[in-house]
Amino acid sequence: MLQASLFPIVQEHLDFLHPQARKSVFWELAPEVAMKADPVFEKEAWLSTTLLESQSCGFNIGYRNGTPALASVIFCDRDAAPGAKALPTAPISSDAAIISSLFIDEVFRGTGMESALLDASLMELIRLDYPAVEAFGYRTDSTANSETDEIVAKRLDIGLIDVDALQSAGFEIVADHPVLPRLRMELPPATVLLTAKDAQRLLAEMGAY
Repeated sequence: MLQASLFPIVQEHLDFLHPQARKSVFWELAPEVAMKADPVFEKEAWLSTTLLESQSCGFNIGYRNGTPALASVIFCDRDAAPGAKALPTAPISSDAAIISSLFIDEVFRGTGMESALLDASLMELIRLDYPAVEAFGYRTDSTANSETDEIVAKRLDIGLIDVDALQSAGFEIVADHPVLPRLRMELPPATVLLTAKDAQRLLAEMGAY
C-alpha cells in the first residue's frame, strides 16, 4: 500500500500543495488586496518569491505521486504575512517567524499529521536561526462574536490552527482572546521535537494512508 510521507514545499512541485492551501491568500496578502486577487496565481507568486528568498516555507504530507497533499503547513517571516493584521491579537512579535496556516483533510484531523507538520516547521525555523515563532490559534469550543465571525466562518479555508494542536506542540498563549489567541514558542524549545525520521515513523504508525 502506498504510504504518505513528509516532504518540503518546493518550487518544482507547488501543485502538490493541499487544495485549500493553493487557493488561500488570506495570510499572504493585505486584506484589501486579497479581496481583488486571483488567489491561485497570487499564492504561487508568493510561494515562488518566499522560496527564492528563504529556500523554505513549509511542508506537505502526501504521496509524491502528483496528487495533492493530504495536509500542508506554511510558515514565513512575519513581514511576509500582512494578512495577519486582521486577527484581533495581532501583530506577531518583531523577533518571531509565523506559522500562518495548516490545511488538512478533515478525515485526518487529530490523527497526528498536525504534530508532524508543526514539528518539522519548528526544526526548520531553528535551522533558519529564528529566536521565536508565533501562530494564531482557534478555540474550537468558542462562540464567535461580531469581531471574529468572518474569520471563524472561513477558518478551514484560511488554515487556522487549533489551539490544542499548538499547545500540544509546546506553544504558550501570549495574547489571549476568547476565540483567536496568539501563541508563541522560544526557539530552540526545551522539549524534544520529532526528527524527520520520527515523523515518517509516526505516519507509518498511522496506518500508511
